[in-house]
Amino acid sequence: MTAQNNVLELKFNKIASVFKDYPFLAEERHECAADRADVNFIFEQLNKVPDVIKRIILNKAFKLKARRERNLYILNTTKMIVGLLPEKLRHSLTVDDEEIRVIAQDCADRCRRMALHHNVNGNFRNEESAYNEEFRNVTKRLDPLTDICESNASEILRILTDYAETFRIKAVITSGKGVTELGTIKRMCDLGWWNRRLRKIFNQAYEQAAIELNLVQKYKQIYASDLTVKKRKQQKTRNEQMLSSMTVINDIGQQYSLKELSDLNVSNPTVRKAELMVRMRGFEELSKSHNHQGVFITITCPSKYHAAFAKSGQRNPKYEGFTPYQANQYLCKVWSRIRAELDRKGIKPYGFRVAEPQHDGTPHWHMLLFVEKHHIELLQSIIRHYALEEDGDEKGAQENRCDFKLIDPKKGSATGYIAKYVSKNIDGEGLDKGVYGEDPITAAQRVDAWSSCWCIRQFQQIGGASVSVWRELRRLKQKLALNSVVEKARVAADESKWDDFINAMGGVFSRRKDQPLKLAYDASFNSETGECKLGHYDGNIIQTIKGIYYQGQMILTRFFSWRLERANVVCDNLEFCK
Repeated sequence: MTAQNNVLELKFNKIASVFKDYPFLAEERHECAADRADVNFIFEQLNKVPDVIKRIILNKAFKLKARRERNLYILNTTKMIVGLLPEKLRHSLTVDDEEIRVIAQDCADRCRRMALHHNVNGNFRNEESAYNEEFRNVTKRLDPLTDICESNASEILRILTDYAETFRIKAVITSGKGVTELGTIKRMCDLGWWNRRLRKIFNQAYEQAAIELNLVQKYKQIYASDLTVKKRKQQKTRNEQMLSSMTVINDIGQQYSLKELSDLNVSNPTVRKAELMVRMRGFEELSKSHNHQGVFITITCPSKYHAAFAKSGQRNPKYEGFTPYQANQYLCKVWSRIRAELDRKGIKPYGFRVAEPQHDGTPHWHMLLFVEKHHIELLQSIIRHYALEEDGDEKGAQENRCDFKLIDPKKGSATGYIAKYVSKNIDGEGLDKGVYGEDPITAAQRVDAWSSCWCIRQFQQIGGASVSVWRELRRLKQKLALNSVVEKARVAADESKWDDFINAMGGVFSRRKDQPLKLAYDASFNSETGECKLGHYDGNIIQTIKGIYYQGQMILTRFFSWRLERANVVCDNLEFCK
């Protein structure tokens, strides 16, 4: 019995930081065997979840007077939370980034062993006996897979795909975009491929656990959990350190850090925000010149996608466990149906869409669209129909699921109307307070963590010309002795006049394929050997943007090839052009 008590004592010391707020538990462990077994059960269950969640479960559990109810709550809650992970990872909810990397390495090694040891009958040799450190070093490179898997790639791909699906990971689709079966096999044998996907699985599982426990809401941790926000900050810090430690040098000896170049493009929140506002203002100016009507639209998800009530913060009994990603996919599906119907009716809206979280992390969409005035009523009717197609008869759906506000230029600018949503979702600058009264700077950081965790695209242009062509033209500072269309587009881009740029590209209703300027791509070459650079996985020739095409003629906008240096080691695998 003494040994058993010692083991229990060690366990309590290990989780003292969590249990110190529950002194009655410490008292119970010195009582009868039943009490010790009860406390041991609590430890065994809560040890499966992170400390933050341990505290939440304990707080709620000990509000229940009966021991049986308390233990059932702890059992069922931890089971629900751990169940958010694939079965093979349910012992690992508390892992950190380094432990995730270890798991990813094991998965990549296992896939490599399955690929290298698969024989013609579809069986496997004894993996464990064949796998040792020497074997690992020999097969560390991806090259051996090329010769071994070519004759049996389809069968090996099927086996590896089945293995990846046990982790709820879908293999890369091989149809289109130059992705080959062999390239997909190489991906699933690569540490980086697994590491990225497993990190996403763990991050989303923890965030969904916080949502299930009603931790993510305006009275506690608005938009995203504190841990997710902390991880996002750490990730951005690591990225900045990496960018600062790497240098690129061009053909004529110019040298910059990647951080310096990153600050010049839309990776910089200030630049991103400025460009978005320029484009929105351009759309508004176009609408005025064409006498089009602007409308601000808000579309929200049905009640079953919302975890908590907006007013009280209490858990919504209709919530069915959908993640913010699934809720955003619902909105994408609704918009695809709306877009298809608008196309059938000959209605061509243009403008912007902003996806942002409500207080509990559930996304909703704001859209600033411009259309011909005689189409405005039909546009509203179509959007309302598809927005209410699912659960449209539930309470409050007619009033809250879809909202329209016509833009009156006499009362204010359409761009000014949406500016606060742009600022809230980028940096929070220029706002006095958030929607729920929160600090706007802090809110923007939490929204950024939310979008990163759930892989939700915050801004999307609807209609108009290619912004990539616009960005390429802005690289050209000298007047072009070419067709007036090209020079007109270049001047418009250089002077940040989005409306003039769209007119130069054929007008606001011009289809992308009919627009005169398109991106020009060319093969990348190794500066030392002169050979074409090939993709790491699929072996395809790497194509990079070199300029723009006009009537079959290439106009260069990137004149230099760049090489990457880090820690005094030259790496020619990455090409940057300026």
